[in-house]
Amino acid sequence: MTALEVRGQVRDTAQDPVAGAAVTLVDSSGQQIARGTTGRDGGYRLLAPGRGVYVLIASAPAYRPEAATVTVGDTAAGADLVLESATGLGGVVRSAATGVPVADATVTLADARGEVVGSYISGHGGEYSFGALPAGPYTLAVNAPGYRPAAVAVHMTDASVRQDVELADAAVIHGSVNVRDLPRPWPRITVSLLDEAGNVARSTYAGEDGHYAFHDLEPGTYTVVATSYAPVRQATRVGDGPARLDVRLT
Repeated sequence: MTALEVRGQVRDTAQDPVAGAAVTLVDSSGQQIARGTTGRDGGYRLLAPGRGVYVLIASAPAYRPEAATVTVGDTAAGADLVLESATGLGGVVRSAATGVPVADATVTLADARGEVVGSYISGHGGEYSFGALPAGPYTLAVNAPGYRPAAVAVHMTDASVRQDVELADAAVIHGSVNVRDLPRPWPRITVSLLDEAGNVARSTYAGEDGHYAFHDLEPGTYTVVATSYAPVRQATRVGDGPARLDVRLT
C-alpha cells in the first residue's frame, strides 16, 4: 500500500502561523498513525498509510486543541486548522479605600516556578490584561506609587479569568528635625522609627535641611527618635583631688 501525504497549515485566529504545534493523525479506532510538528510557517506534512477517513489533531501551548476529519483518496489530502487562544487573564486595579481605579500600576504575572510570564502597566481605568496563558497556577503581583504592593494567587483553566486587585494606601511618616540650634557643621542626624514594642522598625538619616520620611508603612502606632551623636562610654578614676575627663563625640 502506498503512503499518501496529508499536509496543511496551522494558524491562530489572527491568521498568523502557529510554529511548533504538535500535529497528530489517528485512524477511526483512535490509533496513532503519524505525528509531526509545524514549522515556522505553521505548515506540516504527515504520511497516511492509504485511503481512508482520519482525524487530524493539532495542539500547542497557550492554545485550545483542535481536530478535523480528513478524507484521504488516491492523492494527497490537505487540511488547515485554526487554533484559539486557550485562556486570558484580565481585571482592574483599584484603591481599597476609595474604589478609584489605579492607573500606571505595574502588574506582574509569574508562573508556579516563580518565572515572570509577563508584565503590564494598568491603563487610565486601572485595566490590565494577559492573553494566551496555559492552564495552571500563577501569582499576580501589583504595585503602584503611594500604595502597598499586593499579590494574588490565580488558577487559570480553559476559560478566561477576571481578577480585580485592590491596593491598600501606603502609610507615610515624614517631618523635620530642628537643627537650627546645633553648631555648624551639623552632625549626621539619625532618625529611628520604633514600633509599639519599642523595636527599631526603620532607620534613616535626616537631610541637610533636617527633613526625613518613612514610606510604605504597615498601619499601627510608631515612635520617632532622632539622635545626632552616638553615645560614648569612658571610665575614669576619682581620687582626693579634682579629675578631668574630656569626651569626644563622633
